[in-house]
Amino acid sequence: MDPVVINIPCPTKKEAEKLCKEMLDKELCGTAKITPTFLMYPGPKGASGEEVVLISLKTTKIKLTDIHEFILKNHSWGTPCIEVMPMVADMC
Repeated sequence: MDPVVINIPCPTKKEAEKLCKEMLDKELCGTAKITPTFLMYPGPKGASGEEVVLISLKTTKIKLTDIHEFILKNHSWGTPCIEVMPMVADMC
């Protein structure tokens, strides 16, 4: 089955909720979690940051292409980060 976890940052909770609901409705993932986070990256004055929310999806490798296409089409950032990690064990 090849389970994976996908993390995708979003600029607002509202956008994260909309994306998660649509992906759940399309059965692209089994669960979706939204977590507030503080994003840090290099900037002209050293480390900068902004508050964003992080979507964490539990799904399978076979759905990665569909999720990637959905996010690129519906996410407000031009090139959002889509971080995919294998799930070694699922105790839920």
